[in-house]
Amino acid sequence: MQNSRQVPQVNTVKKKMPPKPCLVSVGDSWLTAGRYMLGIDGVIVCDDIPTLLLGLGKLFAAYYNFNISYPLEVAGLLEFIQRCFVGINPDRGSKIQWWCTSKSPVSY
Repeated sequence: MQNSRQVPQVNTVKKKMPPKPCLVSVGDSWLTAGRYMLGIDGVIVCDDIPTLLLGLGKLFAAYYNFNISYPLEVAGLLEFIQRCFVGINPDRGSKIQWWCTSKSPVSY
């Protein structure tokens, strides 16, 4: 097996990776991939994750260990998975970064 840093497709993927943590599948489909990789800030930090479940665990661990907010495009989904399936339910706060800092008062 080749080291993922030497495979040309991986180098292409690394250039397109977002700055936030992401899970990259190696294979035809993310459901049937033979392995997964975890990337953070365009760098593959873990390149031999055998299952999707382990990959998702590492993805959530990366967000929490590095205190990174979820991307707005998938924030609701990741927050739902975090609370309902992973069982991380903070008493207050969220990993979703809201851009609106103050709420407008409701006037009648």
